[in-house]
Amino acid sequence: MTQGLVRIIVNPISGRGQDRRLLEHLALHLRHRHFSLEVCRTEGPGDARRLAASTPDDAHCIVSIGGDGTHREVLAGLLGRPVAACVVPGGTENVFARTFRLTGTLREILGLIQNGRPVALDVGLADDHPFVMFSGIGFDAAVTHLVHSRRRGPIDRGAYYAPVARLWLDYDFPPLAVRVDGRVIAEDAGLVMIANTPMYADRLRVAPDAVADDGLLDVVCYRTRSRWSLLWYFLQTKLGTHIRDRQIAYQQGRRIEVTCARGEVPVQVDGDAIATTPVVYTVRPRAVRLLVRQREKRD
Repeated sequence: MTQGLVRIIVNPISGRGQDRRLLEHLALHLRHRHFSLEVCRTEGPGDARRLAASTPDDAHCIVSIGGDGTHREVLAGLLGRPVAACVVPGGTENVFARTFRLTGTLREILGLIQNGRPVALDVGLADDHPFVMFSGIGFDAAVTHLVHSRRRGPIDRGAYYAPVARLWLDYDFPPLAVRVDGRVIAEDAGLVMIANTPMYADRLRVAPDAVADDGLLDVVCYRTRSRWSLLWYFLQTKLGTHIRDRQIAYQQGRRIEVTCARGEVPVQVDGDAIATTPVVYTVRPRAVRLLVRQREKRD
């Protein structure tokens, strides 16, 4: 007797490329457990979202194998729908999986598919671009745009080093104005992060108070005007002391507007380059479902 449809969505160029052995073993075990199985490989941007959106509402779950951008697309395709996602880290940073303590072992994946606990998560919207973790405006988004413009296949962290160094020398930090729920909190930010979860790349806890199901987005405005102040704020964030700095504005809200009087500034969501300012952020509370481990029993 079949246990329902499991659609596996794989991005073959995430991170260092697809782990074929994991996929083969996963498919073998799922068929042995009488799941109906579909394996779908993405070929370009937007494919994961379309494949998720076309998954029937009565499917058992979707297994998303890839990096943070792949998981963002899959969850975007499940926005407001009952199908849960099982996330398998296969990218460069794997911030989403790290945030929810998902390791991507075969044993864990099978346990999540069969006995996982679905939890509802908020989804942020940068205009009409969904994200589940964070969005950056300014320097980090400029790096993302440059990396993606050069990408031709799988990448690792080394692909970011040259763009970071180049922009650290050349970026001029145009001033960003930020309004949260109608109130201006910064007019001269050089870097702005909008967060739904606390963790960023390189294990930085940019928004330490962010909670993925509170119906709010956390806003962190770095008033950096030079590459040296950017380096100082990076070190502060690495140490977890940045929130105490008076030059950093940290607020929570449901509607965030970011503009720049000097022109268009790059925007990224969950590590994918999407657009430029001006941009308006809103939040869809508890709009997607993620499979996590069952709570451990206590004596």
